[in-house]
Amino acid sequence: MARELTQREILVELEPVAGQALDRHLSVFKDWHPHDYVPWDDGRNFAQLGGIDWDPDQSGLSEVAKAALITNLLTEDNLPSYHREIAENFSRDGAWGTWVGRWTAEENRHSVVLRDYLVVTRGVDPVALENDRMTHMTNGFAAPVDPGTAAAHAGFLYSVAYVSFQELATRISHRNTAEVCADPVADRIMQRLALDENLHMIFYRTLCGAALD
Repeated sequence: MARELTQREILVELEPVAGQALDRHLSVFKDWHPHDYVPWDDGRNFAQLGGIDWDPDQSGLSEVAKAALITNLLTEDNLPSYHREIAENFSRDGAWGTWVGRWTAEENRHSVVLRDYLVVTRGVDPVALENDRMTHMTNGFAAPVDPGTAAAHAGFLYSVAYVSFQELATRISHRNTAEVCADPVADRIMQRLALDENLHMIFYRTLCGAALD
């Protein structure tokens, strides 16, 4: 029976594939900036600066759209936990380290533009949103535990398979959210985020396929 490869051996063997996938990603990625997508003219001060605090009547979003945007934002905002999980199971060197840093930087834009949009347009209660964010990020994210061994499903192979599906699911979630917002500004934001998630999915799917091979 063939010997099972160690984590380090898997990373070394697949690094050329990671390098090629990274080069492809950088060659097709179209740069964008969160501030270009936020309707700043809609903004105004809250009470602490002499304005008016949030009221439900100020929002033009449906309850479904609010729930979808909050869920998407909280998911994107938990980036520190995701970065930790990926960095621990990939590597900080070579193509792996470059990808982890690049992916984290790209994902960070998503929470920035979503929060700015919701606060500027007064789409949801900003105090409740911040409270939810504090709770969600404090709890964080950790790899699921195997009930049979009480050990985490750690390791590159589990991680790359998980994120391949997760990026696809997030892309679908963003696109579905765009449909229920009934707002051209929100639609443009969510479609832009979905494009990023699709490219991330392609990177991870490529590595997952190489790992299976």
